[in-house]
This record gives sequence, C-alpha cells and structure tokens, in this order.
Amino acid sequence: SSAAGAVAHPRRSLSHAKTARGLVSDLTWGVLSTVSTRKEGATVGDAFGNPYSFADVGGVPYIYASDLDASMIDAFGTGGKPRASLALSEASLPGKHSLPWKEKCEIGTPLGDPENPPCARLVLSGNITKVAAGSAEASSAMKALLKRHPSFASYPAGHGFYVAKVELDGIWLIDFFGGAAIVKPSDYFNA
Repeated sequence: SSAAGAVAHPRRSLSHAKTARGLVSDLTWGVLSTVSTRKEGATVGDAFGNPYSFADVGGVPYIYASDLDASMIDAFGTGGKPRASLALSEASLPGKHSLPWKEKCEIGTPLGDPENPPCARLVLSGNITKVAAGSAEASSAMKALLKRHPSFASYPAGHGFYVAKVELDGIWLIDFFGGAAIVKPSDYFNA
C-alpha cells in the first residue's frame, strides 16, 4: 500500500492485512476457482473459475451453494478436491469508490484497468468446507449472506442450498506497484 492509497479511499491502509480485510468486507462477489473433476463443460484437472456471491463474518468468506453447482461437484463430489481460491477485484465495487480510486479501475481512464496494480486484487486460498446445518456458525453466516444478497431467500428449496466457507490458509494481495504482498492469515484475522 502507499500513503496516497490510504488517503484516496477510507478502506485503504498501510497495513496489507487491513486492506485485505477491507476488501472482503466491501466486496460482494468474486470468482471461486476449483480443480475440475468433471468431463462435462471442462476437462478433469482444469482450473475452473465460477462467479460466486459471498459474505464474511469476522473475515471468513461464506458462500451459499448447492451440490448441483459445478464448483461444489469439484469440491465435494466423487474424486472431489476441496482446494479452492476466491479471487476478488476492487473493480467490482461500482459506485462505492472515491473518484480518484475508481479511476484506477475503470478502463478508459489514465492507467485505468482492473489489472492496474492500484486497483486492488485479492486471492484467498484454502479448503472449501460445508458448515454444519443448524449450527451457530451457519446461522451467523446465513444472516450475513442474506443481508448482502437478499435474493438468496427466494432460491428454490428443492435445490439443497447450504452454507460453505473457505478456510483461509493463503492470502495474496496486490494494491500498488512493486509486487504482491503475501498476508499471513493470522495477521488478516487480527486486523
């Protein structure tokens, strides 16, 4: 991070851990990538990216998922591999940027592009796990999910939706020129 970044957006911080936590608190969706176990629409072993809405509780990203979805088949189906990453971009914050920071993410502005390092990108890695139905954690996560994504309340009951989470063990952040920061999960959760 830079001092200019800390001034340009109230979420920005000189602490990479605080910037990462701020992104997870502010953003509402990202791309969940799994390793494909499927031959339909993918090749076994391919990286498979799938947009997912999420919400966090204390920095833990939770998703509302169904075993009918390709990513959950990859994680929990026959031969499944629960390793995944959730890639987030500050460019997905329409209307929430201060003008100077928004220009860093918008194509067509000077240096503007979602790939521009000052347009923050965050990749959270870990295992996807299902949260125990009826648990206090599931209740807290579902409350946060419904607050960010009210449409989840209207999803069809027969599709077996449940709460899952990414158990973070790797955090990669780029929010300025000069290379990425690797954030320790303990620093992230303590931020």
